Amino acid sequence: MKEKQQGSLAGKPKSKKKKIVIIALIVVVTLLVAAVAGIYGMTKQVQTVARRVELIEVQKRDLSDTISLKGTVAGVSRTNVMSLATAEITAVNVQVGDLVSEGDPLVTLDREDIEKQIEELEKAISNNAVLEKYKDKDLQDAVNSAKTKQTQEIEDAQKNIDRAKQEYDQAAKERSNTINSMIAQQQNAATEEERAKLVAETQAFVDSSAVTLKNIENRINDANQAYERIVQASNDAVEDAKEAIDKAQYSNDDSIKKSRDTWKELKKQLKDCELKAPCGGVITAVNVSVGDKNTAGQTIVTVEDTSGLKMVAPVEEADILKLQEGMKASVISDATGEETISGHITRVVRVKGQSAGGSGNNQPASGYSVEIALDTTDLLVGMSVKAKVMIQEKGEVLTVPYDLIQYDENGKVFVYVAESKADGSAVAVKKMVEVGEEINYYTEITGGEIEEGDQLIQDSGLPIVEGQTFTPEQMYSSNAVETGDKSGTSVEVIKE
Repeated sequence: MKEKQQGSLAGKPKSKKKKIVIIALIVVVTLLVAAVAGIYGMTKQVQTVARRVELIEVQKRDLSDTISLKGTVAGVSRTNVMSLATAEITAVNVQVGDLVSEGDPLVTLDREDIEKQIEELEKAISNNAVLEKYKDKDLQDAVNSAKTKQTQEIEDAQKNIDRAKQEYDQAAKERSNTINSMIAQQQNAATEEERAKLVAETQAFVDSSAVTLKNIENRINDANQAYERIVQASNDAVEDAKEAIDKAQYSNDDSIKKSRDTWKELKKQLKDCELKAPCGGVITAVNVSVGDKNTAGQTIVTVEDTSGLKMVAPVEEADILKLQEGMKASVISDATGEETISGHITRVVRVKGQSAGGSGNNQPASGYSVEIALDTTDLLVGMSVKAKVMIQEKGEVLTVPYDLIQYDENGKVFVYVAESKADGSAVAVKKMVEVGEEINYYTEITGGEIEEGDQLIQDSGLPIVEGQTFTPEQMYSSNAVETGDKSGTSVEVIKE
């Protein structure tokens, strides 16, 4: 009896060990299955990443070809003001940045020394018998005649200005009354159709009458310019008549002839002692101070005419041959924010080392440059501006990235498009297209089977074939195809 009990107790440890072995085997098998599954999943993920595809939406884009330029604002023209007088500067009435009108005083030079020289010269020859010619009636009559003609011509020119101004005021008044009357008719119109007709008639009248006023305004400007020319010409005629008397005094003697030439030069210098603005604009340089001695030929003041503005810009060698006078430009500046200023090229400098005029013009290594007339006068000379010059205006056209264009064995052009299926997947469909110009990164589509909004397939290195099917997870795009899943994750490509 005791032996049986001992045998039974001895068998229990063996049973326990067997269970431990079984559990260990189960754990090992479980770990192996998990490892295999993990390896398979990692392999699958690597394949997915390596074979992902991107969808690119067919869009309309502006394929206009442009050239971007940077430059500075300058006046429509620049005048260097100089004086023939060799004299001391006695007054400087302007400084850099000042706005001036035509005729405003700029700089005054000392007249006293020149006047003294003229007086001494005339006294030195005053006893010469030829001075009697000064009393010559014909010469004096010429002076009087020139003065009389001057008075009459100036009066006639002023009358032309006055008549043009009266015509403008009358036309402007009549235009205003007519527009007010037409607006009142619009408000009393019985029907919308009648009102629309009256609105169109009013706009047509506004446009045509604006042209009429502009034409009258141009005549006023022409009359003012004619007045200035007449004043200048008549002044010259009077001066010429007076000078004829002065020349007659010294016509018979070489020494007197030399004195006459000196006298004539001094007269020119005397006239140049009062320097005035040759045009309206801004002062961009003042090169003298009070007390300086002027030298003939020295630039004293520089005036830029700001009645019109231009952009002066350097041009690289690669672009200069593309630019032509008359090309349109869109210009922006920090001063005007997002406002776009229209312009057009007025000058192209195609000579190395030369430059279009303007302040602050930094030339590129090529030395080429352009001038662009600006449709504004609100900017300031010296401001930095940027321009896009229209080389070829295309406008909005259907486009695709050029690297998605493919060719079949017959040389015909096609692309692959992802067409959505009901289950959220998509299939690759080959669509034929007709192409136009290639500008920058895009190719123009002029015809064919694709439309705006189609999703083109961009492969990731592996070839795409017609009929390939993609699950929602396989496709990623900023403009995704309408599928059931837009998660953007990619999985292995499946072929049907």
